Amino acid sequence: MRKPVATGTLLALLVVTSGCVGVLSGPVTFAATEATVSEAALESTGYEHNRTEEMVVNRTFSAAGQSKDVEVTNWISEYHQSVGIEGLAEQRVAVFATFASPTVEVVGQSFNPLDDYDNRELAEQFTAQLASVGDVRRVGSRTITMLGSDANVTKFEATVTTSTGLEFDAYLHVTKVEHGDDFVGAIAVYPKQLPDQQAAINELIRGVEHEA
Repeated sequence: MRKPVATGTLLALLVVTSGCVGVLSGPVTFAATEATVSEAALESTGYEHNRTEEMVVNRTFSAAGQSKDVEVTNWISEYHQSVGIEGLAEQRVAVFATFASPTVEVVGQSFNPLDDYDNRELAEQFTAQLASVGDVRRVGSRTITMLGSDANVTKFEATVTTSTGLEFDAYLHVTKVEHGDDFVGAIAVYPKQLPDQQAAINELIRGVEHEA
């Protein structure tokens, strides 16, 4: 299974290639605040921090003979749980990732294309970038508090193929909320055979931290 960091690149590109940013000259920068998971939530679920990466995308928009350089900074934090299940040696097959993407404000207008994506569309965007994930099917939804808001968490089934060619059925959980000037989201992927993982994912979602 390819690392969810590819999803971060996709989210960054979505932010800077959607909508109009105006035609005034000069650079404009937008930066999200890092979204992470609390130590208490990690300790109670057995997940470990793997990486936190800044995803910076630069684009130049031109119109009417003028141009604007736009720099958008997104953040991805990845966590994993190494487990062994039948047919798989112990490896990082349970992954939880958070992402934070800024709202872009130019010429008195603000937008963030993530606001227009529902959880299924986000899941489809994620799996379109992950060649090892396919056949995504919605199986349910629930509401969990994340960053003080009611977050709609959608659960999907999917088929995952590891880098070694092993294939297994997995669950995929996706959610997002608006917090301060950013949109903050979370995605989780794990084998269906793992017991009690949904409870762990719920705890991780509740444990997401982000400074507004």
